[in-house]
Amino acid sequence: MVLFLIGLGLGDVEDITVKGLKIVKKCKRVHLEAYTSILCYGLDKSKLEEFYGREVIEADRTVVEQNAGI
Repeated sequence: MVLFLIGLGLGDVEDITVKGLKIVKKCKRVHLEAYTSILCYGLDKSKLEEFYGREVIEADRTVVEQNAGI
């Protein structure tokens, strides 16, 4: 299994890089690190899911600190 860390960009769902979007569309699971990160104004989980065309799983404190569910 390979873990990709992909930045969301500056504040819009379309700010992800082309390469990052290709990887997101190919991955089995997509996690959104939601423990230390705060989504900007125009971003929310539902908008990301709509743009990516797949489920986005929020990685909360438990997941981030204990590697639970990854």
